[in-house]
Amino acid sequence: MPLQNRVDPFGVIHAVPERGLFMGNRGIIHDPETKTLLKKRWALQAWIICVCEFGDVRREPMGRNRQSDDQSGGKAGWTELFFLDEVTALSAGHRPCF
Repeated sequence: MPLQNRVDPFGVIHAVPERGLFMGNRGIIHDPETKTLLKKRWALQAWIICVCEFGDVRREPMGRNRQSDDQSGGKAGWTELFFLDEVTALSAGHRPCF
C-alpha cells in the first residue's frame, strides 16, 4: 500500500505509488510506527522543496531517520513529501531550498 506522501497543486496530501521529481518538507507530521500522517498537516511554516537525491544520503520514507540518544533505533525525522514537478510544489505553497 502506498504511503500518504504525495502532494497535489492544492497542497492536499494523497496516497499514490508515484513519487515525482521533487521532495518537500513540512516538519514531522507522521507516526513512524504506523507510517501514517498525524492530524496536523504541517509542523513548521518554512515549507521547502529539494531534489530527491542528495549525495549518498538514504532515508526511509516516514521512518525513524533522526538519531536517538539510546539504542531504540532513532526518533521520527521530518516527513518526506513528494511532488510531480517544481510547478506543483510551488503552487502547493513550498519554496525552493538553496
